[in-house]
Amino acid sequence: MKAQHSASTSSEPGYRVVVYLPGSSSLFSAGAAEAPFLAANQLLNEDKYQLTWLSGSELPPCEPLHGPQSVQSTPDDVTCDLLIILSHSAPELPLPGEEKIWLQHLIQQQQVQVIASHAGPFWLAECGLLNTQSVAVHWSLMDDFHQQYPALTLSDFLYTTKDRLTTCAGQAALLDCIIQLIESREGHELAYDVSDLLCMDRIRSAEERQRLPAKHAGETQPRLTMAIELMENNIEEPLSTGEIASLVNISRRQLERLFRRYLDTMPARYYLQLRLKKARQLLLTTNTSIVQIGLHCGFSSGAHFSTAYKSFYQITPREERSKKFHSDQV
Repeated sequence: MKAQHSASTSSEPGYRVVVYLPGSSSLFSAGAAEAPFLAANQLLNEDKYQLTWLSGSELPPCEPLHGPQSVQSTPDDVTCDLLIILSHSAPELPLPGEEKIWLQHLIQQQQVQVIASHAGPFWLAECGLLNTQSVAVHWSLMDDFHQQYPALTLSDFLYTTKDRLTTCAGQAALLDCIIQLIESREGHELAYDVSDLLCMDRIRSAEERQRLPAKHAGETQPRLTMAIELMENNIEEPLSTGEIASLVNISRRQLERLFRRYLDTMPARYYLQLRLKKARQLLLTTNTSIVQIGLHCGFSSGAHFSTAYKSFYQITPREERSKKFHSDQV
């Protein structure tokens, strides 16, 4: 294995982060893994978060985006507080034995915290490290993951955590996940400043869901696609679950089973989230009054709209609009 280390200027031991790439990964994912820690170091004015980049035995050395000094390393040399597993695709072959043993030792014996992103959970599953927790992978990999590991439960949350293991849908969700970790260590103010520095409008919670394209499930479940299209086309005057089921020629119970199986949610909740996302888009991109936005998105009263919005986004519509106003003044 070959690794890259960030240069450290602090004499105190920092928080050691290993970014492990067992397979191919994108620059976007690499940037999402690195940028929050670099921003935190900048704001703290110290090299507190120290990154090491480690590639699998079949890969060339990984070159971090900000170009730290290159060093050689073997698995036994690597210790860390946090291991981030990045891969853009599922493994074609099982992990080499030495790397599999290393991962198992690092996670089980050293008890490090782990974030496995995008296709990273495939490597945890391959090592037998995912048992009872629900697993978040990128939506495009869900079918492959389910076929390979049918005993494991998939989630469409942005990320899921149990004990020290976090699985993450990847891409932008990895930014949210790492900033939440920084918030748990440094406090809300620094996490908010990190998100500001990265031009993020907000930090999404783990429980927010990936928006699975309708065509993904619709390739094999056309009635599910039809139901989602009905929801998207009836935002202002929402249909009931029974009405949607009738329009796609299945029973209400069958519709609920489709949503549970392929989207891990119920039709009414999925519909509500569509309406709230539309409302947020209008709040951030138009000057339409909050009351009118609520009505336009199918909420019968301002109080109902505000309660539902805060439950989903952890902020009221008025606070969202105010935050946008202050951001525009900067």
